Amino acid sequence: MRFPKRIFSTLATISLTTSFGLLSANASTKATTPMLGYRYDKQAANYQDLSSSDYYKDVWNNATASWKKAGFTWTKAATAKTTVSSYDGSSDMTLAGYNSVSYNKSTGEITSSKVRINRAVFEKYNYTKAERTNVAEHELGHALGIGHNNTDSVSVMNPANRYYTIQACDINGMKARYATTTTFDSVPNNPGEIITVTEYLHVQPKITNITTNYSSQSHSLILKGRAIGIEHLTLTYQGKKVRTVNVKSGQFKFAQQFKGYGDFKLMKGQQVLATIPSQQYATPKVKVTSAKRTTKGIYYTLIGSRDATINIAQNGQVIKTIKNASATTKVFIPNAKIKNSTRGLTVTQRVTNKKTSQAVQLPPLKVNIKQVTNF
Repeated sequence: MRFPKRIFSTLATISLTTSFGLLSANASTKATTPMLGYRYDKQAANYQDLSSSDYYKDVWNNATASWKKAGFTWTKAATAKTTVSSYDGSSDMTLAGYNSVSYNKSTGEITSSKVRINRAVFEKYNYTKAERTNVAEHELGHALGIGHNNTDSVSVMNPANRYYTIQACDINGMKARYATTTTFDSVPNNPGEIITVTEYLHVQPKITNITTNYSSQSHSLILKGRAIGIEHLTLTYQGKKVRTVNVKSGQFKFAQQFKGYGDFKLMKGQQVLATIPSQQYATPKVKVTSAKRTTKGIYYTLIGSRDATINIAQNGQVIKTIKNASATTKVFIPNAKIKNSTRGLTVTQRVTNKKTSQAVQLPPLKVNIKQVTNF
């Protein structure tokens, strides 16, 4: 007996009604995880575990037990049209798993399903056993007939899921998928109507171990770090794209020339994975705690970075340099250096591998005037 097309129409209506009902606590999560165009006969199915290790057999046992608790019964069998296993997917480290399913496009009846999770990704990116189980639950969700939730959703069906087990939205999607009863023939009426589709679970993109250095010779920021689930990154500076960064063997390193003290961002598509503000690559500004002018010159007390090189300039010309400064530095500038004028004075500092700090304007002073600032 064929699966009536009107049932799929009914299911679609149920899904839309539920989706626009009570909203999830997370606004980016669909309250009902969407359905796919296929399903099993009942809210239950057999599966054959092809795993060769006890470790991954346990992963699949845990994943199927979670779905059973959620309301879908997976039963292990010696043979079944659904098979589960792990694989060495080192040729594509952007995928954590996939489900390839064949079904009758007229009835929605599943004829075979291959559910796979990627050992190479798990090992390289240090997935815990619980996280590997979450991936297995995700692929089993596809196998039973539900699709991806939103990109930022709290859902086992998040398209880059690693951290979430089965949620209420996923149970809602499964229930909507099996809201009607039907009976499939054991053999499809028209084998020519069998089609195969594959659903992929992408690795959660992540950047770690970022280090920054600044080259004063080339006026470049040197960035390096590790990237998970990423082949190419986009670098922006002050909101504008400046380059595409290639990731090789999970690592990246490059030098980028720039001017100013804006924020850099490393992005995958529209997703910001890391922000590098000026505080990370530039030396902090000097703090001027006191300034006093006498008939001989000016006395400053400065708070800055230890071992920095401090430069005091007037109208852009350096008139005083202090190397290997201490955290608190006292400076005297004679009148001869400033030509008896305290206007146009600035102070900067620089430490190794950092950009020179932004300039701080020093206050103009009259003789016998002292200015104190508390921070």
